[in-house]
Order: sequence, then C-alpha cells, then structure tokens
Amino acid sequence: MTTDTRSLVLPAGAVDPVLREIRRHGLADRETGVLLLTGQSNMDVLVVAVAGTTGIVRGPGLFTISAVAYDRLFTFAEERSYRTRAMIHSHPEEAFLSRTDRLYSLRVPGFVSAVVPTYAAPPADPAAWGWWRFDRDWVPCSSPVVDRALPPVLTVLFDEEGVHAY
Repeated sequence: MTTDTRSLVLPAGAVDPVLREIRRHGLADRETGVLLLTGQSNMDVLVVAVAGTTGIVRGPGLFTISAVAYDRLFTFAEERSYRTRAMIHSHPEEAFLSRTDRLYSLRVPGFVSAVVPTYAAPPADPAAWGWWRFDRDWVPCSSPVVDRALPPVLTVLFDEEGVHAY
C-alpha cells in the first residue's frame, strides 16, 4: 500500500545540501542524515538540519543521533515555530528501512522517513529514494514534490553543542 506524503514539498535548494552531506560521508563509507523542518501550518521545507559531530555516530551500516542532539534541534525548531517533519538518511546500496530504522527512527504519526541509496554516488532525484510515513508502522509513500519556485532553504548544522549556521 502506498500513501501520499501529504504534500511535503522540497524546495529545489533543499536537495543539494542533502546530497552533498550524503556523498561526503558515503565516500568515507559512513551513513549520515538530515532532518527537514517546515512551518507550523504547511509542509514546505524551510530548514535542512544537517547532523554535526558531537553526539552523532556514523559508520558502515550505522547512523545515530543522541537524545541531547535531538533536544537541541527540537528546541531550535520550537523557538522559531518550525515543525520537524522528516528525516533523510543514507545507505550504502539499497533504499529500504532496516530493522534498526523501523524500531529506532522517530515513530511519530505522520513523520516521514527517507533513505537515499548508493551513498557514495547518491541519485539526485528524490523520486529514486525510498520514502515511508509512520502510521502505527512504516508505510511506503510517494516522494515529495520538488518545487523550483520556492525560496532558498536555511541550512543548519546541529548536534549536542547546539544549532549553528552551516
């Protein structure tokens, strides 16, 4: 069963920082990821939050974010009236949700999780990534629309030390 991403919209400028980080870590044989923040009342991505270093663990088949790093990002979002809507992370080969992804990703109703395959040379088109929405379990969903007319996104770096300009 495939459900819609309920109008999550990626500005064209949101794709580049995602691909840059995935490729950079993929060439070092490490998974990585970003979170996408929107406004309170719509699903247009306004912020790409790139995982930093403190409290972030990366490796082959491994990408984790500490509770403190999540807290720093969620506080940043709340103080600015953003909502954390999605996480995109990478895999070395295929786009699928691993058992670890299914159990330990943010399991919040409506939250979107995407996996970018072939992290050393990730596909530029988000339609080639795997997309899922949480609704009591992870359900496949369509990729978001990429809108070239939206304004540029803010890209930030987050970890246990806080949220900073990228």
